[in-house]
Amino acid sequence: MMKKEFFKSKILIGLATLLAISLSIFIFNAIYQNELPKIVEEINNSAIGAIFTAIVTVFLLQGQTASEEDKERNVKVFEKKSELFNNFIEELWKVWEDRNISLEELNHLLKLVAKDIIPYAKPQSAKSILQSLNAIAVDTQNVNKNKTEIQAYLYAIINTLSKEIGLGGAIEHEVATELNKLENHILPYLNKKGYIHKINTLLQGKLDKTLTDFTVEDDILWWRVGGKDTGMWLRVGDTNNSGQIYLTFWSEFFSNRQYAPYRYAQKGESKDWIKGYKLSETFNYNLLRKGEELSSESVEKLINEIVAFYQEPLKGIGKNIDELIEECNPQKEV
Repeated sequence: MMKKEFFKSKILIGLATLLAISLSIFIFNAIYQNELPKIVEEINNSAIGAIFTAIVTVFLLQGQTASEEDKERNVKVFEKKSELFNNFIEELWKVWEDRNISLEELNHLLKLVAKDIIPYAKPQSAKSILQSLNAIAVDTQNVNKNKTEIQAYLYAIINTLSKEIGLGGAIEHEVATELNKLENHILPYLNKKGYIHKINTLLQGKLDKTLTDFTVEDDILWWRVGGKDTGMWLRVGDTNNSGQIYLTFWSEFFSNRQYAPYRYAQKGESKDWIKGYKLSETFNYNLLRKGEELSSESVEKLINEIVAFYQEPLKGIGKNIDELIEECNPQKEV
């Protein structure tokens, strides 16, 4: 850039020098009443016109170059602006993926707004985005927070950013309504799947490799206990959709008669249960079954209860499950 300006300056200086010389010759000829030869006068007059034309051309080219440079700079700024705004929209959806925004996540979004959005956005757009984030912060701290309202604020932020970079589309009221309807069909399934995955992951982490072959049947959670040869399972779930969570060990007694002395019932739905089941009151199991909201605290409390149930002596037996399996399967490793 500096080299270009220096080169243009040298051209202008050269042209100005030539113009000064030509004008001097023109004035000299006028004063001394055409003392110069006719051909010299004609050449000098032509040179004056050419020099003027060259100077004007240089100025025009200089203005055109500056305009092109401004245009190129504006394109680069817009490309960067579009990249940052699109990245922020993606970050919003990542934060909202679990349909919960913590104050820590809001702080992260605020940093991105200050760093990536405000320097590029119009003042009114930046103000609108900050107002939406403030409203989300208030709702997040509310015990009875309204997720639909929070999502509406997120839509407002996305609309503002989309308008800034000229995407053309917007999440208007009708579109938002249809999105919410679709979400209400999908979210329960995703929530349920997420809760079950979390329960299994946390439990496996606490009990290491003691539990294997996790499976779900009719919304009941099952883990094999002590390996495939023991015939013992851990069952977590309710009965008859009652919502009450039963923690119990289970073994099909027809194939595993070694556990007969510890059989809970001789017939009925609980005939394959081992004595000493425990009721958990952490949450209504139907909430999990329907994919409705469960707090992280209630899920973690259930995990801790299952771990304690596994490790502590079973009521009415006086042994924990590992000791019971070892007693009933003396030749099998637990």
